[in-house]
Order: sequence, then C-alpha cells, then structure tokens
Amino acid sequence: MDDIYKKLKEFGKVKINEPLSKHTTNKIGGIADFFIFVDSAEHLAELMIFLRGEGVEYILIGGGSNVLFSDERFEGVVISTVNARQIKIEGNKIIVDSGCSTAETAQFSIKNNLTGFEWGIGIPGTIGGALVGNAGAMGREMKDSVEKVEVMKDGEVLELSNEECGFGYRDSVFKHDNYIILRAHLVLEKSEDKDLAKKAMESIAYRNQTQPKEHSSGCIFKNIIMDENIREHLSRFYIGTKHTNYEKLNIPQEFLEKGIIPAGWLVEQVGMKGEQVGQAKVSEKHGNFIVNLGGATEKDIIALVEKIKEKVYDKFGIELEEEVRLINF
Repeated sequence: MDDIYKKLKEFGKVKINEPLSKHTTNKIGGIADFFIFVDSAEHLAELMIFLRGEGVEYILIGGGSNVLFSDERFEGVVISTVNARQIKIEGNKIIVDSGCSTAETAQFSIKNNLTGFEWGIGIPGTIGGALVGNAGAMGREMKDSVEKVEVMKDGEVLELSNEECGFGYRDSVFKHDNYIILRAHLVLEKSEDKDLAKKAMESIAYRNQTQPKEHSSGCIFKNIIMDENIREHLSRFYIGTKHTNYEKLNIPQEFLEKGIIPAGWLVEQVGMKGEQVGQAKVSEKHGNFIVNLGGATEKDIIALVEKIKEKVYDKFGIELEEEVRLINF
C-alpha cells in the first residue's frame, strides 16, 4: 500500500482514506483507499498505464456532478481530473483538457470572441463529464462543437472523430466503453457580438431561478424524446389505437411541438415533488432534482428514484431512465 501511495504521488496530489462525499456535488459517497488529483492530461495517461499494469481498481471522475457513489468503501484509486485543466486556442478552435470545467471553457470562448459554447457557462462539472453525457443547454449539446476527442484505451492514445464519439441524447460511446478522455478539440465560430457575455449570464440567471440551490447530483432522469416509438407506445398504453388524442394525456402542446417531455414535469404530474426518504428529497423547485438535506445516503436516493419510476410508469406507461451515473463498488 505504501508503494502504491509513493508511485501515485508522481502523478499528482494524493489523499489516503478520503471521503468521496467531499468531492461530489450531492455530498454522498463512501471512503476511497486513495484519491488523486492528477495534474495534467499527460500524467493521467501515464497513471492509467501504471494502474492497468498493477491491476489496481480505479474510478475516474471530474467535478463530481451527475454521479451517485455507493456508501461502501472503495478499495482502489479514485482519480479526479479537476487539476488537469490546460486550455488553449488555435484560430476558431479550443483545445481543452478533460478536467477543465465547462464554465471555464465557456468563459474562455467568450473572452476570445468565439460563439457556440455560451451554454456551457451554467453547466456544472468538467469537459470530460460533459462529453460522457453529451451535456447540453439552450438548445445546444457537446456534439455540436466537438471536432475530435483524444482518448486512451488499452494503453494506447487515440483520436476519435465526432462521429466515432457516438453522441446521442445525454449519451455517448464513453458511457459504454472504457475510453479515458484526455482532451477535446472544439470548433466554434468567430463572433463580433458584444453581448455574448450578457447572454451567458442570462443563462446562469435562468438556471438559478429554476433549479435548487441545495446539494444535488444535477438532473436525475433523462427527458423523454417523443420519437415514433414513444408516440405509438403512449397510444397503445392509453387507448389501444395508434391515433392518440394527446389531450387525454394532459401533455402540453409545447412539449409535443418540441418533441420532448421533461422528466421534471412527469415527476410533478405523479405528485412526487417534495417527497422525502431519509434526508433525500425531491426538490419543490424542480421535479428532476433530488437534493441532500444533510446526511442523505445512496440508499435514500435510490429509494426515491425507484418510487418515482414506479409512479411515472403506473400513470404514463413511460419508463424513466437515469441520467445520473450510479457507481457501485
């Protein structure tokens, strides 16, 4: 154990027996044998080669949002990329390490008169995490800006094109394969708009007005995309015909036009806003957030998640899918 500790220190700052709750936005998580703040993308790549060679278990996180850790002990190394945050500009391109925050990246783009990433200023977490979940806001997503992503897999550094990243709604190849994200290459547009910063601040103000300030993981569930499968499913679930009268479902016309049913709306419709298990509570402000009132556990969150999913399915026939990553040890 001492040998591993000494080796880890070559790659960044290391803590022993570290509570993961100190490094997650929901303030939940057990104890990790080792916790390291890797200090560069290059050291991250070297660290992964070392851990793989030694057969040491690891978990990689960014800013600690959009994750729910187990309350149990993790016998391995938890790696945080938040200190690997180099960012530079080449023309209308931004090359950014995976540990750089989305907010910092957005600020950097605005400062350099580039548009297309203002939405990132209100998103918690890091570029790496945003790539994994194809994060988005204000009608844009990561996939709209990514040219390529530098990754490591099986000890080899590779470059994945936008298409190879397999971006989907709050999804990517990084959720399903063991790629280690090192840095992203983003292509933006030059802009003479003097109000870029103002528009970005308006986005932050809107999020502050509509989202809770208490500790949380962020959105718990993915919104429902109204594709043909969902429309047909709703038709059969309610009426037994392919010709659905959506007024009977009380689904607002705005959602039908946009093709998205917000998960928070579904939670509200089944009366789960304000529901509480232990110290975990469905936010009164936004139904797609479960907040930690102080001392909430993974089990509290999971109990609420399961209750919400059951009630939404019972009423709408829709199976909600978690957006938050559940990390069990």
